[in-house]
Amino acid sequence: MVTIRRENMASRGAVLGVLLVGLSHTCLLFVGGYMRSESRLMRKAEQHEVNREDIDVWDQTSEELSLDMRELLITDANVYFVGPDMDTYRDDIKLVADRLNYTFLDFEFKDMPSAARLTGVLEKIIVVPPLNSVTRFPWKVATTGLVVWIDPDGWKRWDVVQRDKVRKKKFPKKKSIFGPDQPTDFTLFTPKNLDAGDPIDMWQEADVHVDLQARPNMKVADNIMASVIDAILRSPPKWRSWMKAGKIRGTVPSDYETPYQVRREFHSYGVSPRLNKLLKA
Repeated sequence: MVTIRRENMASRGAVLGVLLVGLSHTCLLFVGGYMRSESRLMRKAEQHEVNREDIDVWDQTSEELSLDMRELLITDANVYFVGPDMDTYRDDIKLVADRLNYTFLDFEFKDMPSAARLTGVLEKIIVVPPLNSVTRFPWKVATTGLVVWIDPDGWKRWDVVQRDKVRKKKFPKKKSIFGPDQPTDFTLFTPKNLDAGDPIDMWQEADVHVDLQARPNMKVADNIMASVIDAILRSPPKWRSWMKAGKIRGTVPSDYETPYQVRREFHSYGVSPRLNKLLKA
């Protein structure tokens, strides 16, 4: 009887030991799974932060687009809108002006001296009527700011080489038979030929091309702002590489900050990781 009880107690102890071992393994597996899931969430959060810098500008909200475009317009330059149909998108352009806290104006000047007054003002959204934007004198003023072409027809944007080829084909330069060319007259009051040019050729010279056919479901105001941001980010200014070279040579102090960086310290709200990435580039 004593032997049977000892065997029963031994078997019970063995079963209890197996249960304890299984329970400990279950706890370890649970803890290990929790740790793995926590580390996985941390990796996902880090990846999300990285992806925020590469977020597509077309997926940003209206608030983010407004802040990004306002920060990129560091010089408070005027923005000129050209295109075949300004009346249809007038309200959308006014909405862009309200978001940027810019003043909305119509280009109603008839000659260069009067239009040149716009070069002395800042923070203006200026709509150039189609009949004026196909003449030459408004472009002399508009090129001092940012020119935006609103294209409802989906034209293909030409690069510099294509525009130069078209210009040389339509307006071949006549070579002088003998002697130098006539010097250029830079005075403002000299009457000049202001005949209208090809509208598409003129609008192709704009800094930003807003192709409304490419994203028909996107709001026009958001499309305008996203196109401006995308155009600036695709063509960053050369002073960034010059600043790096100057700091490497020692001609510029290593702790020097550009006006862009100083302005962002005061006005940035931290919602634009893409611009932060551009600053560090």
